[in-house]
Amino acid sequence: MKHTFFTKPSNRNFLITLLFMLAIPTGFLSASNVMVTFRVNMSEAYPTNGVFIGSDWAGWSLDKFQLLTDTNNDSIFETTIYLPAGECYNYRYTRGNTNWNNFETMVGTVCGSGSSNADRNIVVPQVNTVLGVVCFNSCADCGSTERVNLTLSVDMSGVTTSTNGVHVAGTFNNWNTTSLELKDDNSDNIYEISIPVIPNLDYEYKFLNGNSMTNAEVVFGTCEFRSKRRVSVANESLNWPVVKFGSCNASGDPIAETTIACIGNSITEGGAGNYFNSWAIQLREMLGNGYYTENLGVSGTTMSKVGDSPWWNQPQYNYTFGLNPNIILIKLGTNDSKSSNWKPEHFKADYLDMIGKFRAMPSHPTIYMVTPAKAYSSAYSINDNTIVMKIIPILHQIAFEEGVHLIDMYNATSYMPANFPDGIHPNSAGAKAIAQKAKENILKAKPVITQVAASTDTTVNTLYQWYYNDSPLSGGNLHTITVSKEGKYQVAVKMSRASNDIYVSEPFNLVLPQGSSTVSLTTDYDVVYKINNTLGQQHVLIYPNPASGSINIENAADADVSILNETGQIMYVEKKIGKFQTINIPELKSGVYFVKLSKNNSILTERIVVLQN
Repeated sequence: MKHTFFTKPSNRNFLITLLFMLAIPTGFLSASNVMVTFRVNMSEAYPTNGVFIGSDWAGWSLDKFQLLTDTNNDSIFETTIYLPAGECYNYRYTRGNTNWNNFETMVGTVCGSGSSNADRNIVVPQVNTVLGVVCFNSCADCGSTERVNLTLSVDMSGVTTSTNGVHVAGTFNNWNTTSLELKDDNSDNIYEISIPVIPNLDYEYKFLNGNSMTNAEVVFGTCEFRSKRRVSVANESLNWPVVKFGSCNASGDPIAETTIACIGNSITEGGAGNYFNSWAIQLREMLGNGYYTENLGVSGTTMSKVGDSPWWNQPQYNYTFGLNPNIILIKLGTNDSKSSNWKPEHFKADYLDMIGKFRAMPSHPTIYMVTPAKAYSSAYSINDNTIVMKIIPILHQIAFEEGVHLIDMYNATSYMPANFPDGIHPNSAGAKAIAQKAKENILKAKPVITQVAASTDTTVNTLYQWYYNDSPLSGGNLHTITVSKEGKYQVAVKMSRASNDIYVSEPFNLVLPQGSSTVSLTTDYDVVYKINNTLGQQHVLIYPNPASGSINIENAADADVSILNETGQIMYVEKKIGKFQTINIPELKSGVYFVKLSKNNSILTERIVVLQN
């Protein structure tokens, strides 16, 4: 989405600005955009080179920062900016836009956001909004002493309380683990504390059975986000309901819904400030009642244990075992594509190790590997070519070797560069596309195995892989197979050559009928490429995809072929190709193309991706 920003005009220029806005063609300003007025008090921070706002929406590019003005000389600078409703952004004020030395920092404040907690954060309201005045480097206005009481209570019944007492740490005290001790004055095991806080802010916190973060509770449920409890305090004191230690409710009951652990890096966590619009949270909303998703994404993490920031080393690794989920989505690999991190042998071995450890959980979760999203830039040293040509093929291998579901998120996020503002992290619309794809794959019916009459299927098709007692069957690449051993059978099906989606059937426990030494098994998923009848009802195959030096076309004998780029320009033409045709494409630059087959007034078009070395 392309955003257009306007700075609030001074009074003397108001009429000119109004006439300019009236001259804008209808539809130029999106109906989903709202006006947000930002206001900062600079009375304690003299604006030597002007006051600006730096942000995600400006790509953190100095020359795109918006200027704030003080028209009445009261030291309160403001600007009005058009932003898309519902989006989540990080931003900061700065005294100048020529270098990074004059930025405010929110580290240690209750409103610090971003990977280093140095930014402010905003979820854009649904209506035009004027934000409250804040002081430079502060969550509140300069000299503000207004406070309201936040009362928190925790039930420690059934828990042996520490001799160091019960404490709470959070953004309201800069996560100090010793300064706020709760008391149980009537010995009912309910510990309570009232904390003076700045009103109209959100706070994160954890209860501690002791006075260090090693004694912190681990909570799952809608009361927490990114492993921390959350509470919104308005402009009056708040008495928050009693909860059980380590639980979102007063009874301590575990989550009753089907629980989904969403594992990943910043794209999962909600990079670029989109924590509350992350795909993991949107997936929870899409699935609705009966499902609960837990966002276990950690910015910058890798699958490889020898990467610069392995996900294995994060608290979220142990949180996953505490959650004991029914479903696990693993979306790691983007940061592994960095040249400094890419170790293919470690990547595959560590992925297999993670799958094995998760499968051994008491819940025996269903595991989905999720391919990295498309990288539209080389920002943060991410390498899209490594993702496509190296990481995704390894995931395909693992899926067939281990019988693991695979979600093709790469193709699902192609053709939407506007939804990845910095080229890597999705905005809320991009996160929605990821969540929608995950939902479809989770809810999609899996292949079903049935016993049939003797098989006549002899065509090897690499879109299938059969398993016997969890081990891949050699030569088990048929739609239907004949077997002679009793036991557990499964089949993995790759939906097409153009998609890396792989679905795995539920187990089929075979008992040989009396008097039979062999039986045939088949799956209801018949994966073929079907084309128009006038092309002879042949199963046309166009591969590999992505391609580099050449592409192969099978079963399109006597068809005319043309290759077009995204603008419709014809890049290659050949008449009446053979049944097995190889087309060399070294002249084609990396990008998206369309292979068009024409025969007897019928047309078949297939999209391909070309990645040249």
